[in-house]
Amino acid sequence: MLNLLTAEKIKLRRSKKLMIALIILCVLPIIQVVNSYWSVSYGDELIQKIDTVVNGATGILMIKKNGLTVLLVMSAFISFFIGEEFQHGTIRNALSLGRSRTHYYVSKLIVAALVSLAGVIVMTILGMVGFTIAFGFGGVDEMNHYVSYALKAFSTLYTLVLANVSVYVAIGFITKNSSFTLIWSFIYTIATGFLPGIFQHTTHLKQVMFWFTETFMFYFNFATPEDVARFPEMIVVSLVTIVLSSAVGIWMFNRTDIK
Repeated sequence: MLNLLTAEKIKLRRSKKLMIALIILCVLPIIQVVNSYWSVSYGDELIQKIDTVVNGATGILMIKKNGLTVLLVMSAFISFFIGEEFQHGTIRNALSLGRSRTHYYVSKLIVAALVSLAGVIVMTILGMVGFTIAFGFGGVDEMNHYVSYALKAFSTLYTLVLANVSVYVAIGFITKNSSFTLIWSFIYTIATGFLPGIFQHTTHLKQVMFWFTETFMFYFNFATPEDVARFPEMIVVSLVTIVLSSAVGIWMFNRTDIK
C-alpha cells in the first residue's frame, strides 16, 4: 500500500491536474471576498442565511457556500486521475507486479480524500482571513462556543464532501474512462442536488431526501442550533455512503477485465 501511495505522489507531482484543482479552490474565496466587499460598498447588506459567509467567523462555512463548485472540481479531478490510468494502460503495470486490486482502489480513494481535504482547508483559511480583513471576524449568532462549533461544522462539511469523493472514485473504476466518469459524476451531483427538492413535496418519499448528502450541503443553513443538532445524522449518512460506494466500486473493479 505504501508503495502505491508513493507512486501516486510522484505521478501527481508531474501532473497539472492537482495544481489546477487547487488553484480554482484557492481563487474562489478571494473573488467572493472582493465581490462581497464591493456589494457592501454600494449599499447592499450581507445576510447570513442567504450569503452564508458574512464575516471571518462564518468563513468556516466556505465549503457550504461553494458546495456545488467544490464537488464539480473534485469530480473533474478524480475523473482524469482515475480514467487516465485505464486509458493510458498504466494500471496494467501495477497489477502485473502483483498489486492487490483492493489496495490499488483504496490507494486512489486515499489520495482523492487527501487532495479534497487540502483543497477545502486552504479554501476555508483564505475565506476566513479574507472576510476578516474586509468585515472583521465577528461571530456566529446563537453559537456561544465558537471553536467547538467551528470544528464540528468543518468536520461535518468535509465528511459530506468525502462521501461524494467516494462515489466519484467508484464511478471512475466502473466506467474506466475519463469522459464517461466526468459525465456520470456531473449527472450524479446535479441529480442528487435537485431530487431532494422534488422529494420534499411528496408525503411518502419525503424522508428519502435525507439519505442524499447533497440535501444537507445544499438545503441546510449550518449556522442555526437546529441544523447543528443534525450534524451526527449528516456524518452517519456520509459514512454509509462511503462504505456502500466503496464496496460497490471494489466489487466491480475486482470483476473488471483489464486489457
